[in-house]
Amino acid sequence: MIFQTIQIISAVILIYTGLLFLNISIRQRNISDIQITSPNTYLLFALSSLSYGITLTLEIIRRQQQDMSIMLNIFKPEMFATFVAGTFWILTIANYSEVKPRKLLWFICSIFLMLAILNLFLPYGTIFIEITGLGKQNLPWGETILYFEGKTNPLVIVGALNNIITYGYFIYAVLQQYKQRKLYKAIVLSFSISIIIISAIHIYLVDLQILRGFDTLPFAFLITIIIMAFQFSNDIVKTQLQLEYYNNHLEDEINVRTKNLQEAIKKSILLEERNRIAQEIHDSVNQTLHSLVMIANTLPKIWQTHPEEIVSGLNAIKRMSNTSLREMRTVILNLYPHHLTKKPLFNLIRELSQKITDDNALKIDICIDEQHSKLSAEVQIVAYQVIEESVNNIIRHSQASHAKIHLDCAHLNSSQDKLQILLEDNGIGFNPDKILPDHLGINFMKESCERIEAKLTIISKPNHGTKVLLECPIVNKEEY
Repeated sequence: MIFQTIQIISAVILIYTGLLFLNISIRQRNISDIQITSPNTYLLFALSSLSYGITLTLEIIRRQQQDMSIMLNIFKPEMFATFVAGTFWILTIANYSEVKPRKLLWFICSIFLMLAILNLFLPYGTIFIEITGLGKQNLPWGETILYFEGKTNPLVIVGALNNIITYGYFIYAVLQQYKQRKLYKAIVLSFSISIIIISAIHIYLVDLQILRGFDTLPFAFLITIIIMAFQFSNDIVKTQLQLEYYNNHLEDEINVRTKNLQEAIKKSILLEERNRIAQEIHDSVNQTLHSLVMIANTLPKIWQTHPEEIVSGLNAIKRMSNTSLREMRTVILNLYPHHLTKKPLFNLIRELSQKITDDNALKIDICIDEQHSKLSAEVQIVAYQVIEESVNNIIRHSQASHAKIHLDCAHLNSSQDKLQILLEDNGIGFNPDKILPDHLGINFMKESCERIEAKLTIISKPNHGTKVLLECPIVNKEEY
């Protein structure tokens, strides 16, 4: 009974290990990016262990039978499971060592599977042509076990040659591990393969009736399973440590990358803003100064021929100088927008309106609700810049004589979570669908609004004036 007890314990270990690594292979697929050993290796290892566990279980059942025909009917599926287990074990080694000569692997596995199938259909399997009886063997501790005696099938030689090729592949895989300086894996693999080769040699000597004995392959494989299980467990522990490390440092990594992204966005926005301001200086201030120079150079000549036009020329210089001064102040203010957060938005609007009225013929009316909106610094800067750009567009392009600025007025149906600003004029209007892509002013307003998640709506028709509606998010509502 000692031998049977050893077999039962071995079968339980093999089946339990197979089920355990089958579960591990499924779970490990969720973290395949950082693990050391592939989930496919765990899966093949599990199937191989289960197959050998089934082989040993069938052998236990067979040895308990007394009828020869029943024993033979169990022996055939037992050998089938052995060939299947060998196939899974070859694929396990291929995945573990990462040495995968596909044609050779296909050949070896095809031979094993062919022998497995033939074993089910031949009268006495692939081991015997004829079974003459049962032999007895006395074990060192006095227990007796039975084994088949008969005429050996020539297919045993085919299986032996295929095994020789398989073991040659195993040795090649070990050498490749040494060559790649994976010494620890190479040692584990070579030790495991050595046990299997010694057991296989013993089995074939028994099958050829040169030696008497029992099938030692399941026990040899049990030792190999234990060795490989320890190796895989070590890989799993390392994977879990790596996963824990990544989890612990993931938040720090996200914070660092978020900070880098924010800095890159700020640099991009700053570059765009500089380009816009440079273009604005070129389009407005530079052209105005060029006109001033031309008028100043022309005035001495006019003095001699048409002195009565000197006054109009000086007025033009005065007007253009004031315009340039106002535009330069706007540019400087845009370069240092934090100044826009020192006063409430409605005060900034009043000051802007007063400057525009003093320097131009445009009349601006302001409507401000009694309940004013407290905005974040970024939202207030964008809101003021959009208002200022819209007013500048009215002066430059609309030919309007009158404009209105509505700030959070009741008739705009402002909600509690957003501020509405409406600018309208009685100018010549335009077609919004025909705005040129390089129109920096409107593009600047749209990009600024997108940055703060504000909504900008421009409504205009030729000869019907223009309306610009800005809806900004609000931090909270309170009176200034």
